[in-house]
Amino acid sequence: MTQQIQQYEFSTHSLQISDIVLYLHEKGWQQIAHPSQRILVFQDGTDDIGNPIQLVLPSHNSFEDSPRLIAKAINLLAAVQEKSSQEIIESIAQVHTSSVTKSE
Repeated sequence: MTQQIQQYEFSTHSLQISDIVLYLHEKGWQQIAHPSQRILVFQDGTDDIGNPIQLVLPSHNSFEDSPRLIAKAINLLAAVQEKSSQEIIESIAQVHTSSVTKSE
C-alpha cells in the first residue's frame, strides 16, 4: 500500500492546478465534461470491477476545498501508478519546470 499524503501537507508544496492538469494530459488522462465550473473531472482506465477511474480537481487553487481535492487526486495517482505520493508531486513539479523551460 502506498503512503498517502494528507491535506495539511500541501502547505509546503506549491502545486498549481494548471501543472496537475498538464501532468494528467501527458499521462493520457482525458478531461470529461461536468456541469459545475468549480471542478475538473478526468478519466483514465478502469478499476478492478470495470468502473471508469475518475479524478476530480478544483478548477482553482483558491477554493476552500482545493487542498483536500488535490490531496485526494495525488493519492489516487499514486495508487494507480504504484508510486509514492511524493514521487507524483515531484513528477508534477518536473512537468511544471519543463513547461516553463519550453515557453522561454
